[in-house]
Amino acid sequence: MFKNLAHIDIVHVAYKGGILSVQDLLAGNVQIVFSDALPVMQHIRAGKLRALAVTSPERSPLAPDIPTCVESGMPGLVAVNWWGVFLPAGTPKPIADKFHADLIKVMQSADVKEKFANLGVDAVTSTPAELGAYLKSETVKYAKLIKEAGIKGE
Repeated sequence: MFKNLAHIDIVHVAYKGGILSVQDLLAGNVQIVFSDALPVMQHIRAGKLRALAVTSPERSPLAPDIPTCVESGMPGLVAVNWWGVFLPAGTPKPIADKFHADLIKVMQSADVKEKFANLGVDAVTSTPAELGAYLKSETVKYAKLIKEAGIKGE
């Protein structure tokens, strides 16, 4: 997404985990990494790495001084990791509704919010309809990117 929006020629290096990419960044083997906050924050705070921007729509509570990509002049660069909870198709509505209500209670508990915050994750909840709409919008966004960038499966 960054390469496509910035119209620059960079090589994507695939890693089996974010920590490995951060190690290569610290060693000078790569010049830029897009990473979750957790693996890089200690190095940013120690002055070993410089954060240029966050890809979330809003600034991160972990580092409110780091601008978003949108604020930095890349309005199309919004990309976040997210997790959804899905049930099998055809799950009876009363069961799905009860599961959703229980999940909201758990996600809004202080203990769970604290655990997520310690991982640099904002525990956000939504309705099944909101998750469905978000999934649809992300599918459209990435389908457009794949087409524009000429990405092919290998």
